[in-house]
Amino acid sequence: MIGPIERYSSTARKKRANFIGTRAFRVVLIAFALYLIVSRLLVSTFRIESVSMQPGLDPADRVIVSSISYGPRIPFSNARFPGLARPERGDLVIVQPPFLEERSTLSRILEPVAAFFTLQKATLHRDLYGGRVNSYMVKRVIGLPGDTVRMKDYRLSIKARGSSGFVVEDQVVPVRFRTRVDLSAPGWSSSLPFSGSSEEIVLKDDEYFVLGDNRPESSDSRSWGPISGSRILGKVIFRYWPPRSFGKL
Repeated sequence: MIGPIERYSSTARKKRANFIGTRAFRVVLIAFALYLIVSRLLVSTFRIESVSMQPGLDPADRVIVSSISYGPRIPFSNARFPGLARPERGDLVIVQPPFLEERSTLSRILEPVAAFFTLQKATLHRDLYGGRVNSYMVKRVIGLPGDTVRMKDYRLSIKARGSSGFVVEDQVVPVRFRTRVDLSAPGWSSSLPFSGSSEEIVLKDDEYFVLGDNRPESSDSRSWGPISGSRILGKVIFRYWPPRSFGKL
């Protein structure tokens, strides 16, 4: 027979467990809400996944991205608030490449949940074989809306809107950065996407031409074309890892 003391003890334990569980759930919910607000409206972090931005950025480097620079995204939506500025030549940016389809409403809801609970290591994007696809890339803005651009030997030449002739990128990009322009393998055709040459492209009013600093080993606008401003999600402003490379970008 269970006495009143035992019943009271069992009830107290259940109440205490329910209280702890409810409190833990509230803490997680508040933390997730803060994560959404900060990452979507202010700043977020990003891990470099490829060699396409060498020598400036290496795989496993971690950077801080300003979400507010070009217009923060409204959580669970493709809509954006007005930004502080528009992308400029030389800006390091986070882009969503155009070969990724626009996400469904359910995907937009679940993607930040997966990122939050896995410390941004998981994504819902998968390739045809079910492998993980990184849904964001770091690139550098070189061509602006209205420009006419062409490439030779991995160097972009630009004719800005209203200009009479082409100039090489070094003359119009105000940011100083190093690029890798090693020649492709012998016999590599200049007509292939990752070659050092490309035909003239006229950028539309909301199109940007973005490139990796490691030109021979970058998937960028040479292969998937210019991108719209809506696919530029933020400006890379700071590197916080590794400690030896800590500083402004």
